[in-house]
Amino acid sequence: MPPPDEPFKGVDRRRNRPAEVRLTDETIDYIEAKMRAAVADAIKDVVTEETAKRFWGAGLTLLQKQATNHAGRFVLGGLWGLVRKVSFFITVGGIVYAVGGWALLATFFKAVFSSGPP
Repeated sequence: MPPPDEPFKGVDRRRNRPAEVRLTDETIDYIEAKMRAAVADAIKDVVTEETAKRFWGAGLTLLQKQATNHAGRFVLGGLWGLVRKVSFFITVGGIVYAVGGWALLATFFKAVFSSGPP
C-alpha cells in the first residue's frame, strides 16, 4: 500500500505492477445483467417509430440511388454496344452492298443485329 499522503494510482509500488482485482461469478453475472438491462432500455428510448422510419427511409434512398447508378451504367453500356454495332454495320455494310447488293446487305443486317457483338 502507498503511504497515506500519496494517492493510490492503481499500481502496487512495491512490485511495480497493476493492482489485481478479482470478481466473483455472482458479481460478473450481476454486472452482465445490469449491462443487458441498460442496453435494452437505451434501445427502447432511442428506437422510436420516427427513428425507425428515418433509418429505413435512408436505407431505401441509398438502395434507390445505387440501383439508379447501376441502371445508368446498364443503359449506357447498351447504347455503347448499339453504337458499335451500327458503326460496324455502316463500315462493313458498304463493302457487302458493293459485292452482293440489297439481298446480301439484308442478310448481313440480320446477322449483325440478331447476334451478339461483332
